[in-house]
Amino acid sequence: MNLLSSDPGKMEFVKVHSGNTTLLESFIRRAGESLKTFRYFEKRPLSVIQFHLCTWLIVENEVPVAYGHLDKEDGVIWLGIAVADEARGKGLGKKMMQRLMDSAAAIGVQRIKLSVDHVNTAAIKLYEQFGFKLASKKETFGFYKWEAEPLRKAVISSLAFMGMKIDEVIAEGIKDKFILEFSSGMPYQENAEELFLKAPVKRFAHNYFPAPKVPFVLNLGSGDEEIRRRSIQHCIHGIELSYAVGAPFFSAHAGFCIDPKPSELGKQLSRVDSFDREKHWKLFTDSVREVLGSTDHLPTGFLLENNVLAKMNVYADGSNPLLCVEADEMLRLMDEVPDPRAGILFDTAHMKVSAQTLEFDLEKETKKILPFVRCIHHSDNDGMLDNNQPFQADYWFLPLMNSAGHAIHVLEVRKQNAKELSAMEGLLFS
Repeated sequence: MNLLSSDPGKMEFVKVHSGNTTLLESFIRRAGESLKTFRYFEKRPLSVIQFHLCTWLIVENEVPVAYGHLDKEDGVIWLGIAVADEARGKGLGKKMMQRLMDSAAAIGVQRIKLSVDHVNTAAIKLYEQFGFKLASKKETFGFYKWEAEPLRKAVISSLAFMGMKIDEVIAEGIKDKFILEFSSGMPYQENAEELFLKAPVKRFAHNYFPAPKVPFVLNLGSGDEEIRRRSIQHCIHGIELSYAVGAPFFSAHAGFCIDPKPSELGKQLSRVDSFDREKHWKLFTDSVREVLGSTDHLPTGFLLENNVLAKMNVYADGSNPLLCVEADEMLRLMDEVPDPRAGILFDTAHMKVSAQTLEFDLEKETKKILPFVRCIHHSDNDGMLDNNQPFQADYWFLPLMNSAGHAIHVLEVRKQNAKELSAMEGLLFS
């Protein structure tokens, strides 16, 4: 990606990294009087941005005109912005605030703090527009804080409307005021993207959406380079689509050490004589890094979903051909791909089946990864096979909901009407 625009008059956001601070240095030189109220770099080297969650510049006509960051210090997320004197009055402060709040949503930030001089009334008004409230006062400045409001409303997966076309699903969403997740299981439709982009409902994209014309099994850990490249491109495009509709992330399944056929998903998978798990793990993590690297100019997150391991897919020697089934491997992914935009989509039904297959403690494993979880798929089963059944009052995850208020909750259940969906939503948020 070219960091600088080649089109005169074009404005763009550029993410700055510690290895390339040329544009940031240019901004500081040109910022002028703005640095009297934005004193962040007075006693800090530019290399401090290596510890930022994100650092953005707005570049106009190849000139950096606005700056913003989310910085984590001692467990507190701090927001800072500055607009160069020459660029004031163009609404760039508001644009940068929106980019930072989008970044916060993408990486699951729940609380943000900032400081601002009392005399900087224009900045205070801007921060208040984005929900910041005065927390405490000092002699010359005040601390303001923002807290995310938990989404006490379930997102409805398109699985609930199986058999319907995309425009019909959208119509259901409008009628019942649903937030929708367009997901796997939807047939190929030539105008799917156009409908998704124009849909007048809040929406997310997951895994195989939009359905490819030629079906394939998305596998970021594939040893078949054609499949891996196709999987990477699908995820990049999914992030771009998600950004275009204001969704905070795109999500996809974790990879495999084998390459199943589309017709095998949810069934017994074809077996191979042997596989090198570490080789496929490296391919998988390399793919995730490439997806994130190729979309680094966007604030949108990328979530990976835990795979489901049924007993029929365990090899005779106990080998597991699926990646990210257990909590420790999901945590390993978070450790080896430290990009803050990477996160976990936790499927409760997947974990229930995997726990029975591998005989681990379901609740204990779940608690390990909840801090990294930004979205949760809810459905139930008998522990033997993942079949997206509705859940009742004895649903195993309900006692853990108090620890999952930070996540977005998706009802991923098959063929349910509005009344049935409302009942499950009530169980989650009661």
